[in-house]
Amino acid sequence: MTVTPDITAKLESLSSDDYKMVVMLIDRLTDKPSSILKAAREKYLQKNPMTMEEIDEEIQNYRSEKQ
Repeated sequence: MTVTPDITAKLESLSSDDYKMVVMLIDRLTDKPSSILKAAREKYLQKNPMTMEEIDEEIQNYRSEKQ
């Protein structure tokens, strides 16, 4: 993906809070688990006989609650 100069200029003109919000939205759109969720996944794998599908469902439920 290429970031155009127009998009770069718009990102650079955002306030700090707006920029953080854009980054958060990008993270959500790319469905990148946070370090907290990664740690939870690791814990589940070690201590719980859940399948990966069940763990992913738990993580999605957690994300839904946080929104």
